[in-house]
Amino acid sequence: MSASGYGPRVAKPPHPVATTAPLGRIAAGQETRARLLDAAITRLADAGPDASFESIAADVGVTKGALYHHFGSKEGLVTEVYREAVRRHAEHIVEVSHTGTGRLRLHRLILESARLFGSGTPFYRLLLRLHVEAGTSRPYLADTARTVQRRQRQYMTELVRTGQADGSIRADIDPDALGGTVNATLQGFLLQQIEPASTQRRSTEAFAHLLDQLIA
Repeated sequence: MSASGYGPRVAKPPHPVATTAPLGRIAAGQETRARLLDAAITRLADAGPDASFESIAADVGVTKGALYHHFGSKEGLVTEVYREAVRRHAEHIVEVSHTGTGRLRLHRLILESARLFGSGTPFYRLLLRLHVEAGTSRPYLADTARTVQRRQRQYMTELVRTGQADGSIRADIDPDALGGTVNATLQGFLLQQIEPASTQRRSTEAFAHLLDQLIA
């Protein structure tokens, strides 16, 4: 899983390591960064993206200088939180949609995404907020958001092609058009967190039924 959405994970090249730097110190630094990122996701989910460096650092038991060391700035931290939140969501979605016919996999992706988006948890409220703010008050997130959208569309389009190859989806449907439509619908489901759970459920069921009629 990539750090920016659906798709294969791309291994990052290792950072150059000075021969005099003890390996234990390198590992400790990586562990501290991971703990800070976990704490930031939890804190930002609870308090919003404007949570202070001091509070995040205190959750891990370090000074705010550690956050600047690992992430450079508040914008750098929020960007990494956004990427990691997307990665965690996408990793789960790919896991539940990786077996079966293309049609079944597409349905699993839709239903599980809608369930998670409608869960009302702080994590998904944070993901919604960062998605929206990427196009409004936090333009530095826009490149990441565009990458996420592109990779999601690609993944869904590949599921359509898989279904056409195994006969579970009509062969005369444009895979790119259907993949893009499913992705756009899921973005709408993400925004539907503000609606009552019953409304979200009806919308999901209606779309799943409509999709069946379209692709059968």
